[in-house]
Amino acid sequence: MKKIILIAGPSGAGKTTISDYLNEKYGIPRVLTHTTRPMRSGEKQNFSYHFETDESFKTLHFFEHIRYGSYQYGSSREALNLAWKKSDLVSLIVDIKGVYTYLKQLGNKVYFLYVTTSTKEELKERLLKRGDDPEKIKERLSGSELNLLSEDLKEYAHILVNDNLSETKSKLDSIVSRLEE
Repeated sequence: MKKIILIAGPSGAGKTTISDYLNEKYGIPRVLTHTTRPMRSGEKQNFSYHFETDESFKTLHFFEHIRYGSYQYGSSREALNLAWKKSDLVSLIVDIKGVYTYLKQLGNKVYFLYVTTSTKEELKERLLKRGDDPEKIKERLSGSELNLLSEDLKEYAHILVNDNLSETKSKLDSIVSRLEE
């Protein structure tokens, strides 16, 4: 059966690092999402995201999409189906609102992994280290952009506190072995 690991959590929690680890160690492809935000240092078109203009973004067929500040993010049905052609187990980084959409539409095909750190200060340090603007960091660590886990999603969530990468990798190894059974 085809499955999708949804990875959600606050900015700086390590969602991309986790998705990269799943791909590198287990060959679990990441469903690439689309965004209108500019590329960060080290990111590549059609590898990190599908970077879109506002105009090209409007032409896509989205499973779900959201606006954060002045930028849009979304995952297309075509991208999910393309990833499932490569593997029965794929991963996708989404926000909390996206989790609702996928749970509603895909049900038991979803494994929801909520990634966080033990403190907001750790998130702030990680965001500063990757070069995010300090004003944008303030915005991201408050309000809806924090992507806090809501009460009604807790029953579906597998919570992963990502303070130590080697411990996180060990937990991920255990998760993948259960999903591949």
